Amino acid sequence: MYSLFIDSTAGLDIGLLDSKLNWVEYHSLDEKKPSEVIHTEVYQLVQKYNLDLKNMRLFVTSGPGSYTGMRLSEGLAQIFEMNHLPVFSFCHFEVPRLTGISNGYWVTNAFKGQVFIFRWSGDESERTLINKADFAIEEQKLGYTLDKADPLFEGLSTTKELIKKDATKLFGKVLELKMRVPPYYFRTLEEEFR
Repeated sequence: MYSLFIDSTAGLDIGLLDSKLNWVEYHSLDEKKPSEVIHTEVYQLVQKYNLDLKNMRLFVTSGPGSYTGMRLSEGLAQIFEMNHLPVFSFCHFEVPRLTGISNGYWVTNAFKGQVFIFRWSGDESERTLINKADFAIEEQKLGYTLDKADPLFEGLSTTKELIKKDATKLFGKVLELKMRVPPYYFRTLEEEFR
């Protein structure tokens, strides 16, 4: 079974995986608004390989990231589910653990002058928000971030790179665990609109 992958947390990454969860095609589209191109990109990818969405599964990232971007991939996931198609999802901060990295931290801009940090060691983990002014890169070799767009996280590995590099391991684990996690944003509604 082929799988479609969509990540709209920061820009738009879209890909096609074969039945062994290897990339057939993968590309990032940062030059346009994801909402303007996502349908066309999915259609062209499916047509290019003469596939039928009814015989595919969907993997999406559930955040954290841009609120609007997360809604885009989650909306597509819900359409797949309404059509009784298999959908799996995971958060970016889970990617290193899912690919077998036993400890480290993941950071990204949480907007409103804050940085989101997810630390893990084995099965233990914690999520925190701190002021951007208080953030400093800890052990660089243990750190991950969403992408390299923010100079604050320069030098850290990215989970976007890890998704491309370790697709078979990552998506295999997501399937094994039957992961379908809800969208994750940095703050509750009460905290966001205070």
